[in-house]
Amino acid sequence: MSVFEDVKETEGGFVRGYKINDAFYSLARSITQKDFLVLENQLAQMNNGQVHHASIVCNNRPSLIPEALSQAKHLRTLLVFSEDRLLEVPSDIFSSFIYLRVLDLSGCQTKLPRSICDISLLRYLDLSNSHFDELPSGISSLCYLQALNLFGCYNLKCLPSMVQITALRHLNISGCEALAELPKGIGKLVHLQTLPIFVVPIRLRKQDMRIRVKTGLSLMGARISELKHLNLRGELKIKHLERIDDVEEVKSANLRNKEYLESLGLCWGNKGADHIMNPSLEANVARFQERKHHVPGPSEEPETHATTSNQDSAGEVLACLQPPKKLKTIFVVGYPGIWFPNWTLPNLTEMVLIGCRGSVQLPILGHLPLLRSLRMEGMDNITHIGPEFYGEHVVPFPSLQELFMRDFPSLQEWLIPSGKEIFPKLSKLVLRKCPNLVSLPLFLSLKHLEIQSCRSIILNSTEEITLLSTLIIEGFDDLSSLPANLLRNNPLLTCLTIKSCPRLQSLGPDFGCLTSLKTLSVQWCEELSLLPEGFENLNALECFVISDCHSMEILPENPIGGLRSLQILSIENCSSLSSISVGLQNLTALKHLTVMYCPKLAGLPDSLEHLSSLLSLAVISCPLIECLPEGLKHVKTLQSLEIRSCQRISDLPEWLDSFASLRTLAISELPNIKSLPVAVRRLTKLQHLSIQECPHLQRRCQKERGEDWWKVAHVPHKYISSSQQQ
Repeated sequence: MSVFEDVKETEGGFVRGYKINDAFYSLARSITQKDFLVLENQLAQMNNGQVHHASIVCNNRPSLIPEALSQAKHLRTLLVFSEDRLLEVPSDIFSSFIYLRVLDLSGCQTKLPRSICDISLLRYLDLSNSHFDELPSGISSLCYLQALNLFGCYNLKCLPSMVQITALRHLNISGCEALAELPKGIGKLVHLQTLPIFVVPIRLRKQDMRIRVKTGLSLMGARISELKHLNLRGELKIKHLERIDDVEEVKSANLRNKEYLESLGLCWGNKGADHIMNPSLEANVARFQERKHHVPGPSEEPETHATTSNQDSAGEVLACLQPPKKLKTIFVVGYPGIWFPNWTLPNLTEMVLIGCRGSVQLPILGHLPLLRSLRMEGMDNITHIGPEFYGEHVVPFPSLQELFMRDFPSLQEWLIPSGKEIFPKLSKLVLRKCPNLVSLPLFLSLKHLEIQSCRSIILNSTEEITLLSTLIIEGFDDLSSLPANLLRNNPLLTCLTIKSCPRLQSLGPDFGCLTSLKTLSVQWCEELSLLPEGFENLNALECFVISDCHSMEILPENPIGGLRSLQILSIENCSSLSSISVGLQNLTALKHLTVMYCPKLAGLPDSLEHLSSLLSLAVISCPLIECLPEGLKHVKTLQSLEIRSCQRISDLPEWLDSFASLRTLAISELPNIKSLPVAVRRLTKLQHLSIQECPHLQRRCQKERGEDWWKVAHVPHKYISSSQQQ
């Protein structure tokens, strides 16, 4: 007998879940029943004052903590699990728990009761994913609290003073989007290790101090200099750096000496941050700061523009935020400066630059020995990439594996240093929205290439690449055919996607050489009318999706019939398609067939009896199709059948029961079907039946009284029109 049953592992072999054997579970419960309590659906009785650890599972609405729990005077641990995460807490429930050390109230819907502040010995408090907008001010009296989890509290607007919580080590405020500032004095929490977000506070000018009551701002938020004495670990994101008004404060933050930081985010403005700040708060401040005084009063100072709005000042701020040398990941978002500082980050593995639209030159990064991933987006003023990007390193970017570049509207040339090998390990390149770039360097090690919304001429510089396994070409308005050698030189290609190329007429003459290709998707290529020569030689092809190719009139027998490994075929929104050849019957490995939005298609081929592996068939919005092909009745493997919006279909075949393995049947928008065949009653494995927008069937399948009810009563899960029937 094993202790653990139904062990579930990840692909890497790690255990992600298991079930304890019932016998061992009962034994454990009997041994620990005086010390542990599991309360489900509020049915158990609290009659043991010696319980030290309790968990409550609330599956009912509303999810309430039972007041009887207060009998457990010596409770040390309380974990509350609410299925809908909308937990209601009685107001005085915690007054009795003077010994409580661990409390999990994640998913709390209402305001926290003030009695939570009476748990003076509390060490761990989990309030994640809760809906309240403020914490009780008395929470600052929990002087022994070591961990406070506020992850995902999207409505939380402010934090109370935490100066007295001197034992606090972990403050998780990730996802607290409405936070405008952190409480003043947070820098005195010298044991604090986890602080994923720091928000630079809004600072009003002296002439605006009198309106602080009107805005609701504390004006006492923690300054960035309070980071100085915090020995933070893991992740830190500093938001709203545009509010900095004193560069010396930034220097005193002392980021470069926080050697245990692994990830650093530096964000200017709202758009660049992952979390959107409270817009009404920003609007209030903006209204007050927009007031113009032509003649300042005696108690007022002349209006000045914030220095952080200048590009030079932003550059000073960024330079003063020198990261620690052990940093592994850095994000710079919304930086308005012109230049990047030259930082030495020997352990950096990932860099992200987003929305740095004022920059005229990329930072020097080629010397970073461990950099594996580089993502750059929204660099409006970059016109060329040249030596300044690579630096003086003998082999620039020696470890870079992934390079993502998006939205470089002014980029015209990408130069490489002569006599140097660059990007020796680059395996993935994603290039999007670079409309003026005409060529790329040669990346010999590239395996994944994605180019989107660029000029077609750029593809000519990819013809010498030979190791591609994935190729994605999208958004080329001027592309008429693929470059001659791009496919021929990449026989290892396994995934090819061609999308949104409205003038593409040919996929090229060498398509048949892609003998390793497993997935092919061709979408929104309006002028493509024929499949390429050699298409039938794609012996490894497993998935073929063709969509929105409105010039395609026929899928001929020769190309389609040769795809003996094909498992998934999806034909979607091809408005001119009138025929699918009988070659479809040769696809003996086909498991999933979808045909949808083909208004001129008159029917599927009749001889489909050889589709011996077919599991699912969907025919949707094909108004000329009148019936299912009779050859399908020999397909014994079919498990799912969906027919929708095919108005000419007037009945389902009497041989429907030949689908002995059918588990799901969905029919909708078939107004001419007047009744179900008796064969439905013989579909003994049918588990799910959906009938929608079929007025005759809706009436005939009414529970207990419809003429066809006896045919469907055996199906466990039925959805007929708008009423669900069990």
